[in-house]
Amino acid sequence: MSANWSRPTEAAVRVAWEETGLELDAAGSARAARGLRSALEARGDIELVPVAQPSGGGGRVARGLMRELVWFPVQLPRRVRRLGVDVLHCPMPLAPALPHSTPTLIAVGDALPFERPEWFGRALVTHSRLVLAPALRRAAVILVPSAHTRERLLASVRGLDGERIRVTPWGIDERFSPGTATRDPFLLTVGTLQPRKNLEAALGAFERLETTQRLAVVGARGWRTDALQARLAASPAKDRIDVLGHVSDAELVALYRDASCLIFPSRGEGFGFPPLEAMACGTPVVAAAAGSLPEVLGDAAPLVDPDDQAGLADAVANVLADPQPWRERGLARAEQFTWARCAELTVNAYAAAAA
Repeated sequence: MSANWSRPTEAAVRVAWEETGLELDAAGSARAARGLRSALEARGDIELVPVAQPSGGGGRVARGLMRELVWFPVQLPRRVRRLGVDVLHCPMPLAPALPHSTPTLIAVGDALPFERPEWFGRALVTHSRLVLAPALRRAAVILVPSAHTRERLLASVRGLDGERIRVTPWGIDERFSPGTATRDPFLLTVGTLQPRKNLEAALGAFERLETTQRLAVVGARGWRTDALQARLAASPAKDRIDVLGHVSDAELVALYRDASCLIFPSRGEGFGFPPLEAMACGTPVVAAAAGSLPEVLGDAAPLVDPDDQAGLADAVANVLADPQPWRERGLARAEQFTWARCAELTVNAYAAAAA
């Protein structure tokens, strides 16, 4: 359980903050939960009360069964009722699916497990359909980071009330900022190695470029990566490709600052942290015209069909030939996404749910 939580003397709203999901995800949703939590702690008008599945013996499977069969359906509702909080906030897409008395807010980063189940593991797809969907139907408020995610949830999950889905765009941590480059420039792609990130397209674009720059591939190994691994091993440019795996945020900031361009050809995003983080560091971006990216990035980056590898290569070449306008647009765009704004919208949602 986390320490140093914000506990105002006269909080307008008391919020139970469900932390269990944070131990299961190190990617975008967890990053969003931590960023929002820090911004909420900085305010004086709410009290955050952390709740989480009790630690205990047993392995991962046993803990997972306890989480799904005992913690969320039974223990969590009892715990928040005893705490006397106004609302329960589940900042990850894990929440009680059965009816209970505390108004609940559930954050959902994207609708992709419902729309494109072939991109995910069976456990996540099953959980989304059998547990998350009923929980969303009963939620007082559903928080999403983009209008695109709101639209796709309404289209893919039956029985949702659109009036209860609020768009609260995520923010960019202040550590992502311009700085002095320390290495020779290189091209960069960032994303967990999984099918929807479409890293094969970044690789294909890189192979078409007439450049001596290297390509750095950043991202933890996800699932269904055999085809990508084979593609990397067979690439004619493999001697100029550096697969770095997962890196810390400090290392990621340094990589963004040193990169000449971020290539982000993802087929589906509910928000899209990497391109905005790169922009906040002053790095030009070429991204896919897919998912939420046109909404989030606006005109601050060239957007290309994710299946058009030649088009991606042309866009990168054009950016490298004249990067400064894209740097300026990117910096201006990234400044619009702050955690303070996200927190303000979230507090408004708390008030609506509590009422």
